Amino acid sequence: MKSKYTPILLIGVLGFFIAPGLRADGPPPSAAAAVNPPPPPASTDSNIPISQEFTAETSYSGGAETKQGSANIGDVSNINSHLNYVISPQITDGILLRFGFDAERNSFGLPAQAPLPNTLQSVNAIIGADFALNDKILLRAELHPGIYSDFVNVNGNDFDMPVQIGGTYLWNSDFQIIFGLQIDLKSDYPIMGLPGFRWQFADKWVLSAIPPRPQLQYQLNNALTLYTGAEILSGTYQLNSNFGIDHGHGPASDYSDLNDNVVDFIEFRVGAGFTWKFTPNLNLDVSGGYMPYRSFDIHPDDIGFATQNTSFHNDIGNGAPYAEIGIRGSF
Repeated sequence: MKSKYTPILLIGVLGFFIAPGLRADGPPPSAAAAVNPPPPPASTDSNIPISQEFTAETSYSGGAETKQGSANIGDVSNINSHLNYVISPQITDGILLRFGFDAERNSFGLPAQAPLPNTLQSVNAIIGADFALNDKILLRAELHPGIYSDFVNVNGNDFDMPVQIGGTYLWNSDFQIIFGLQIDLKSDYPIMGLPGFRWQFADKWVLSAIPPRPQLQYQLNNALTLYTGAEILSGTYQLNSNFGIDHGHGPASDYSDLNDNVVDFIEFRVGAGFTWKFTPNLNLDVSGGYMPYRSFDIHPDDIGFATQNTSFHNDIGNGAPYAEIGIRGSF
């Protein structure tokens, strides 16, 4: 049965079109040039300008009472870890290739016999390019082939290759319009897109309405920026061929409707934090706040919207605190 919280899941999937998973992960591909432009590429012996970027971050969100329908299965917590690295050679004016990797792990604290996966994680390559069509329009296209699953009995079913496409229109130096699109045929929402914008409306104030981390930012000085906003963690993962049986769904036989299913996971957070630029190339990001909603939407591995889903979630507002720390760099 479809969860009554489907609209919230839809918002989350719309928002996290980077993996990161994107988680909700760096800025959306469409916002990269507008929000965090890459540093000027450094010359190499081969005379091919190259830039590099990385992210390493971890967070903890506390135990929140989780339900299947109205049945309480106990408190569920989450430790999320994320590592990302991309190298970008500039092959010609206006075109940068993008090669790298991304790894993310959600490790859940579960009650005994909870019918949920202990871990959802991904390890994938990044293959793409940035294009400057003119002085106003920037585009990014990426493939993210890799393994997205509970990492139990990994096989070919665990492979997925989301496609991400983004664009930025530079209205002027203070205002940019962003659009992002993700195609993931394993997800219950296989094609998703969402617009956003970045607006510097005062000397030290920026409204960055860009998923998965929309923020209101205040630049205290050249090294320190304060912010408040939201964050969305999400992803689509394959469950193993014995998941249902091993978690109490159909234990009297060798068959369960939840075997070999796919889960759409989302965690929504609101809070505040700061970014400290402690060297010209490195930023420390620290934040904390409240996690009002988390859900696991399990459905068959079919293309398109599933009508027979099993959903686990906490009631909105009956969430838990979270804390996050990370380092980002660009060279």
